[in-house]
Amino acid sequence: MTEIARTVPTALAALRQRQIAAELTSEIEATSREVTTGLRSDPWDSLGARSSDALAIRAQLERNDNFLVQNRVLDGRLEQIESSLGSIREAGQEVMDIAAFSVNRPEATARSLSTIAKAAIATITNVSAIRHNGSYALSGTATNQVPLNPWDDVSPTSGVTPRSVLEDITGGAIGDAADAQAKIDALKAAFDGTSATAAHNFQNTFYNGTPQQDAAGNANPKLSYRLSETETLSQPLQADDPAMRNLMRGLAMVSAVDVTEITDPDAYAAWMKEATSALSDGLAGVAQLQVETGLRRDRVVDVADAQETRSSFLQRERQNIEGVDQYDAASRLTLLQSQLEANYAVTARLSRLSFLNFL
Repeated sequence: MTEIARTVPTALAALRQRQIAAELTSEIEATSREVTTGLRSDPWDSLGARSSDALAIRAQLERNDNFLVQNRVLDGRLEQIESSLGSIREAGQEVMDIAAFSVNRPEATARSLSTIAKAAIATITNVSAIRHNGSYALSGTATNQVPLNPWDDVSPTSGVTPRSVLEDITGGAIGDAADAQAKIDALKAAFDGTSATAAHNFQNTFYNGTPQQDAAGNANPKLSYRLSETETLSQPLQADDPAMRNLMRGLAMVSAVDVTEITDPDAYAAWMKEATSALSDGLAGVAQLQVETGLRRDRVVDVADAQETRSSFLQRERQNIEGVDQYDAASRLTLLQSQLEANYAVTARLSRLSFLNFL
């Protein structure tokens, strides 16, 4: 009977040792975090009245770091746009270089003008479809839409292709000067978005994003980004910018018609002067857009750099409030580990006790 009575305290002692082991393990985990981070594992209990200061610093740090991450992402987005505009300029400039030599009469290089212009259109269409974090960068607020419609793809809005629009307007050939001027005017109306034929308009067949203006002529909202609690940055650039329209119109004029087959000198001169003028205006406009994008990117980088500096300052402030002596924490960790090992040793001895221990 005595032996049975003694086994009860033994079982309770073993249970108590397991509870102590669990408590020590929890303390070891908390102290390990202090050794690693240099911060209190539970500042709210240990700081007392200063816990409100710690909470305020943490909130500021979280908001600042959220803006910092977003701005670094935005910097990458603007970098992609800047690079894309550079590629668009290069594609357009190649056509402009050839067209400029053939403004007054077709030179030998003019024979390849239509082919090179078509390749430039394809390049610009592809390059403008840049995506960042799953959204198209040049479609305005319609970030799920490809900005420029591929030349042979049917537009979901008009039900026709860009190529068919050009064929409707030019017929693939130019007659006399009057015919050239009529087709020039029709193309201007189409790319300006003022054509009486809705399907011919740029925003209905060539462009899939949010247009610059709504049906009533009011400006549509632009993409904008919150850089900080006090500053917002807009991104007005879209693939339907006037510079892009001019560039695409110039390319369309020399791609839809083989200029070497325009036999009327006056018609040829009118067509090529208008095409090169559109190309020149478009390239100058794209260059300006590239500069403006670079300036916006510079501003984002400046804000992000300032936020990085502020983050370091707030981290130091947090360390001043929540910081612990890492040497002291390491000493406590060693002591706790020794206590846990001793506890395991006692628990192991209790688990080996049997009836024979009491004979």
